[in-house]
Amino acid sequence: MAEIIILFVYLIALMALSLYSFHAYAILYFFLRDRKKRKPSEMKHPTARELNYYPFVTIQLPIYNEKYVVERLLESATRLDYPKDRFEIQILDDSTDETTFILSSLIEKYTASGINITFIHRADRKGFKAGALNEGLKRAKGEFIAVFDADFIIPSEFLQRTIPYFLEDNIAAVQTRWGHLNREYSILTQGQALALDQHFLFEQDIKCQNGFFINFNGTGGIWRRSAIDEVGGWHDDTLTEDLDLSYRVQLKNYKIMFLPDLVCPAELPVDINGLKNQQFRWTKGGIEVCKKILPKVLKSQLPAKVKFFSFTHLTSPIVFPTLLLLLILSLPLTLVKIKYSSVILNSLLPGHNLLTHERMIGIYFISLMFFTIFVLPYPILYILSYKRANNLDGKKEEKNGYGYLFGLLLIGGFASLSIFNTIAVIKGLLGKKTEFIRTPKFSVVKKQDTIRNKKYVETISPVTFLEIVMGIYLSFTLVFSLIHFEFGLMPFLFLYTIGFFYLAFNSIHQYLEFKLKEESVKVYSTKT
Repeated sequence: MAEIIILFVYLIALMALSLYSFHAYAILYFFLRDRKKRKPSEMKHPTARELNYYPFVTIQLPIYNEKYVVERLLESATRLDYPKDRFEIQILDDSTDETTFILSSLIEKYTASGINITFIHRADRKGFKAGALNEGLKRAKGEFIAVFDADFIIPSEFLQRTIPYFLEDNIAAVQTRWGHLNREYSILTQGQALALDQHFLFEQDIKCQNGFFINFNGTGGIWRRSAIDEVGGWHDDTLTEDLDLSYRVQLKNYKIMFLPDLVCPAELPVDINGLKNQQFRWTKGGIEVCKKILPKVLKSQLPAKVKFFSFTHLTSPIVFPTLLLLLILSLPLTLVKIKYSSVILNSLLPGHNLLTHERMIGIYFISLMFFTIFVLPYPILYILSYKRANNLDGKKEEKNGYGYLFGLLLIGGFASLSIFNTIAVIKGLLGKKTEFIRTPKFSVVKKQDTIRNKKYVETISPVTFLEIVMGIYLSFTLVFSLIHFEFGLMPFLFLYTIGFFYLAFNSIHQYLEFKLKEESVKVYSTKT
């Protein structure tokens, strides 16, 4: 009976994941179908200057304790190729450290040069980022609202390139592609860059071109103010206020545009524990928005294909607990397969004489091979996104392909986030309120840069030790499979084992460095 339960649960989990694989195949299909069309980078885009169209714009910069990057952000905001009297900069500062003083001196410098800057400092973080954006909207003068997080650099042509799209009344927002200032810094940043390129150049771009719902990514985009107001502003009842607002405006028949060839460079997290908190926030916020918005999507009069892509998008956090379940069941499944190995072989031969349940088990394991085809679209999409990003950015591809290898290893390593993100899904489903923990950035761009001796470095989570336990468990399963010549799961077990150990041990290493720094500061203070 236990064997039947294991096989049944494993099959159900695989079938659930296959739904998202079908989504990936569909994205790949649309890309291949439309590949002969003109590339976005080859198209002539109008600019605000050519249209003689200069509406007033408010640029919102939500900031919370970002002393290392605010100067870079504010400097880029002041260099926009747009009439100075047609935009204002809103600094929405919730900081509790010296970031506020740094901003004060920068504001004094830039206002003296004629830049219109408004400084809004809140004593609390009520509503977190959504609360800060809403507070800014109360005083915003702009017909359009651009939003940039602290780690971004705003391209000088940003407003010139995005404003013309709002000539169409149904455009609520224009989202640009994120660039990566520190893509080559480490294996961690290479993997993140690959994942984000796939998201923007396939998920966002292909969906936008085919009329499916996409999401504003929280930064690097610009909104029509009236669209935000029409749906009740930013809501703070989820951790992903950007995803929530995106779906609410699209349900009102607005459209969000995506521009793949307008790149807003940003800094990728190099702090592993900070990255885990970011993924937790995105996952929990995603499932919160799913609970809130998905029923409205399914009840709407939207076309079936739009509902399908919205369903897979909003429910995608479920992938993490499903994947974790498959990893836990990998050893029991291997044990069952070894027990019935002769049955599996005999079921392939003609004239076999097997009992009904043995025949069914043999057919079951043979049919599992079918599900391997659902893995195929992901490496294809990642490799294509790497090529396409290089083509759009005018860069030469790396001949040795190490970017693919390391990136794909780390994407496999993101399976190690399945424990962390499963907790996020559970808390989201149960309605547990958690703090909006921002992902700190350190102006770490060059190889020689480091986060050592810097503030904001996140401490280790107890979940990290569960990740080590999972790594050991998968290692044992891998060796056990090898001893018994069971090779079906070995590629996945190998990849996920590396992922769990890589992120877990780097989390511990980072924490120990932080503690050593803390202790050395205490010793120095005592001596002096």
